[in-house]
Amino acid sequence: MQRRKQPKGVRIIGGNLKRSKLEVLEREGLRPTPDRVRETLFNWLAPTISSATVVDCFAGTGSMGFEALSRGAKICTFIERDSTTSVAIKANIVRFDLTDRAKVITCNLSASTIKQLQEIRDADLIFADPPFHLRLGSQFLTWIRSQIQPNCRIIVECQSTENIETHGFEVLKELSAGQDYLRLLRPIL
Repeated sequence: MQRRKQPKGVRIIGGNLKRSKLEVLEREGLRPTPDRVRETLFNWLAPTISSATVVDCFAGTGSMGFEALSRGAKICTFIERDSTTSVAIKANIVRFDLTDRAKVITCNLSASTIKQLQEIRDADLIFADPPFHLRLGSQFLTWIRSQIQPNCRIIVECQSTENIETHGFEVLKELSAGQDYLRLLRPIL
């Protein structure tokens, strides 16, 4: 497995938290989405991000969720399995004074846990960036397909060599940058 050089921190690139830094912990599978990829993605999402209900799955640093909150998302739920990483996200929620707009759920995402999360059913926008070595992109889409609302948008990020099955979803946009491959999807009714 090729490892991306770990930056010491990642910066929020737009909105009212622009230039705020998020620490990148030394954790297996944790690799923040590069700035240029986030910038392109949030340009795609600009018309829909304001007042959106967001879920940041496999949150890691929380950069996607914090970027969404910085740009006007109404609320964000961060879902992260690693308790140390969850604590870091909670600390940033407090540091950025977002306790009324953000929360963290520490759990290992699976088909059964997703069915129990009302936040998934309420989401307008879901980010999913599972650790590349787990190759969970297709599984994740299968798990959430029957749980999301018709207008929900899903951004799934995977390694460029992973072939994700998008059955039940329309691919709206795609981006390949280095080892990152990103898809913006919506459910097919």
